[in-house]
Amino acid sequence: MLFSITILGFVITFLLLINLRLSNQTNIYLFFFLLINNIYALSHYATVDSGNKYLIAIMLVHFTPFYLLLGPLFYFYIRGLLTDDHRLTKYDWIHFIPAILFFINIQPYFLNGWAYKLQYAENVIKDVNNFINIDYIFLPPKFSFLTRPIFALVYVIASIVLIFKKGLNENHLTHQVKLIYKWIVLLVTTSVILYLGFLFFTVLSFFTNSFTLAEIKGFVFLYATVIGLLLLNLSLLFFPNILYGLPQFDYAIATKKNREGQQHLGIAEDLKKQPKSFEISSEKLNLLKLKIERYIESKPYLNPDFNLTMMSSDINIPVHHLSYYFNEYLNISFNTWKNNFKIDHVITLINNGTGEILTLDALAKQAGFGSRTSFFNSFKQKIGVTPSEYLNSLD
Repeated sequence: MLFSITILGFVITFLLLINLRLSNQTNIYLFFFLLINNIYALSHYATVDSGNKYLIAIMLVHFTPFYLLLGPLFYFYIRGLLTDDHRLTKYDWIHFIPAILFFINIQPYFLNGWAYKLQYAENVIKDVNNFINIDYIFLPPKFSFLTRPIFALVYVIASIVLIFKKGLNENHLTHQVKLIYKWIVLLVTTSVILYLGFLFFTVLSFFTNSFTLAEIKGFVFLYATVIGLLLLNLSLLFFPNILYGLPQFDYAIATKKNREGQQHLGIAEDLKKQPKSFEISSEKLNLLKLKIERYIESKPYLNPDFNLTMMSSDINIPVHHLSYYFNEYLNISFNTWKNNFKIDHVITLINNGTGEILTLDALAKQAGFGSRTSFFNSFKQKIGVTPSEYLNSLD
């Protein structure tokens, strides 16, 4: 079962990786957090259940330093989600020191030859308790194994403190805040279950001095760990919006060109920039809407290469903010939104008589469509008929 859960975790993790380019960059911490958790689970499976000396030789020790990154990655992710800022400060690199120390500590095993590692793996297969019979430089194996869940739990607790300081709770009325709150509660809860279960099971293993006996007496802790990992891996399926981010809007338009538009929307003339907040007021929404409307006046969608990244760069709004705006507030995908403007442009050309001169392919090209199929599908989706049927209806 653990192996299946781990494979599922890798699949979901790499789905997150595929979406990283178009999502909130804070998700990079979530990606590595989920990835390392599943590597950790795979190393446990290799040690206890696989009986494969090659898998044990690869998984059991080599990845040890990465497990000390679980806590910092979790903390950086929660902090980035709450502040809408993924950047690390110069002091944040201190959090990586334990992982570096653990990497130095495993050098006797790391630098030894393949034959040595296979012999170690064979000893583990004979008796799983032999996994602690290994030479490290300065930190003993038992300390190494105990440190991992404790270190992760410390950072989870620090993240909980950060959440309380932010004042995030379920009493907020906005959809976005509720979504963030539920997601963080699920993430924290599953992480606590996972690391507490693993900590108690590890302590019991060392106390009984028998891994097999610990599996019998501590089956509750073992199952708690497995359930925690399963929930962690499945969490993104319940919160797909996490993939494109949960932004805090802070936009304002201060150019003279937009003063008239600001006044028309009821926006204060001297407004420079709103403080960051999860609460997306109608004023902030109008600011964002106005900025996009001004941008669309130049018809950037006629460019065949026009995409969300280009739009983000042109109007200086992060990609995940735009994605959130389209999906949550307009209830439309960016591609549909873009293609609707293209179709409107084609309709204008046809009504102006251009349709009598140009072929359908030429009209599609002028509107910025990359293919005839895309043009036909978008036209029918918006107008309800194909371009040919629409032209015939005008005769």
